[in-house]
Amino acid sequence: MDPSKEFDELFIEMQNIERSNEARQNSLMKLQDRFGRRKKRHIAPIFLSIIMVTVAVFLMISLINQSLDSTNQLAAGINDEDKNKAVIRAVLEKEFTGPDENYLLRLEEMFDHQEDPSYEVYVGRLNDYIEETYSSYFTESGLDSFKTTTPAFRYHFSGRNYDYQLSISKIEVIQSDNPNTPKSYSFTGLVEYEDEVGETSQFEVQGKAICSEEGKIGRIQITASALQEKIHDDMNKNN
Repeated sequence: MDPSKEFDELFIEMQNIERSNEARQNSLMKLQDRFGRRKKRHIAPIFLSIIMVTVAVFLMISLINQSLDSTNQLAAGINDEDKNKAVIRAVLEKEFTGPDENYLLRLEEMFDHQEDPSYEVYVGRLNDYIEETYSSYFTESGLDSFKTTTPAFRYHFSGRNYDYQLSISKIEVIQSDNPNTPKSYSFTGLVEYEDEVGETSQFEVQGKAICSEEGKIGRIQITASALQEKIHDDMNKNN
């Protein structure tokens, strides 16, 4: 074969090979470019969506936590105040509902055994009942004061010679607005007194209390002098 002809054929063949490789490279670049644009077109919105969702969730959790903290703080304050008001209300309801039959039973037993050597036993039983009834509402010193100075069950008298009923409503307990006495409360209530023949009359009760501990009364003063006079007068009429 003619060397020059063989060289020409080889040159032509090489040109075809180069064009084929170049075409492949161009095609590959076009595919990569097209694929790259698609990835950018899809990845960017997905990435932004993830960020937006994450931020929204974070903000939502933060708002919920803030709301819960505020609610818990408010609830704590309300509960503290409600506990103090509740114990004052409970004491008033026990003092002006009755007379308490269990208390009267122990009181009569004590009177009946004043001359007996076992008298102190009955005094102890009466004292135990008062503590059982009221100890959960008072501090230790507050209960001691309530038993001796108020005293407990002051408006409950023996029904041997006279029968009557007490009930209380419209109890209102107000916390002091003085920042120096936040544990002080004033209260009012309306007591209905029903005598032996069923006639009723109403008497206002008022007083003050100090809750020296949360939900515990350290001192209480109850004023219902008109009611006490009425009970005494009616009982004396029947003796």
